[in-house]
Amino acid sequence: MATIVSLVLLSLLAGRSADAQKGEGGSRWAPIRRVFGQKGEIRGRYFRINLPRTDLKVRIGDDALSPRFEFTSYVGFIPAGASRVMAMGELVLRGEEVPAVLREARRMGVRVSAVHNHLIGENPRIIYVHILVEGAPQSVALKLRSVFAKSATPLAAPREERSRVDWSAIDAVLGPHAEAEGRVAAYVFPRREPLSIHGMVVQSTGAIETASEVVFQKLGGGRTAVTGELFVRPGEVDPVVRALDERGLHITAVHNHMIDDTPRMYWVHWYATGKGTELARGVAAALMHMNSERRSTSEGRE
Repeated sequence: MATIVSLVLLSLLAGRSADAQKGEGGSRWAPIRRVFGQKGEIRGRYFRINLPRTDLKVRIGDDALSPRFEFTSYVGFIPAGASRVMAMGELVLRGEEVPAVLREARRMGVRVSAVHNHLIGENPRIIYVHILVEGAPQSVALKLRSVFAKSATPLAAPREERSRVDWSAIDAVLGPHAEAEGRVAAYVFPRREPLSIHGMVVQSTGAIETASEVVFQKLGGGRTAVTGELFVRPGEVDPVVRALDERGLHITAVHNHMIDDTPRMYWVHWYATGKGTELARGVAAALMHMNSERRSTSEGRE
C-alpha cells in the first residue's frame, strides 16, 4: 500500500512540475508573442516563430515551390538562466535585401554567423542569413523584428494550411513525418551526441534546427521534390555527400550555420525531383553514415 501511495505522490509531483515548467515557459515567451503578434510554437523547452516568405513565388525550372519547402524564416528561442533567452534563427532573403538586413543586425547587436545559399538554380535567387542574439525576451524580440523589417518578410502570423496528402509511402521509408502542411511534409532526425552552441548545452531538435531535416513537396504528375539539411560531423561529410550523389540527390551546398558549436558541425544541402519513395531511400542511405536517429521523430507542440 505504501508503495502505491508513493507512486501516486510522485506522479502528482511530476504533473505539477510539468505544469510549472509550462507556466514558466509561457510567461517567458509572452513578450516575444506580443512583439511578433503571433502565438508561435512551444516545442518542449524551446519556443519558435515561423515567418514564411509567402510574398515570394520561387521556382526551380518549371516547378513552383511552396514557402514551406525551403523558404520560411524562423527564430528559435532557448531559455538562458532565470529570465533571459538565446535566440537562433535564419532569414530567407532575396539577394538585394541582404545589405540592409546585415546593417540592421550590426546596429541591433545581432550576431551574424553565416550568409550563403542553400539551393542552386532557384528564381528569384535566395540567400540565407543565420543569426544569434541573447538577452531579455522582449529586448531580443524587438531587435529581431527590427532586423526582419529591413526585408519584405511578411510579419503577420502565417495561415495554416491542412495537409491532404498521403505521406504513408515516404513514412514507411523514413519514419513518421514531424509535420505536414499543404503539399509539404518535414522529417526530423536528431543527433545522438551532446551538443552546445555559444557555450550553452542544447537539444538536437528541429525547434532550433540542431537536427537534420528533410522536406518533401508533392509536385503533381507522380513527381515529388526533396530538399533538406543533414547536420553532420566533419568525418561524416564525404560519405554523406557520396551517398546522396550516387542516388541522384544533387548537392547544392556544404557549409556551417554556426560559428561556435561543439562539436564542430556542418550542413549538407541537396535538391532533387522524382518518385517520392526513391528519393526517401536516397536520404535513408545517407543517414546510415551519421550518428543520428535513422527514423524521423515527431516533436511536441503546445
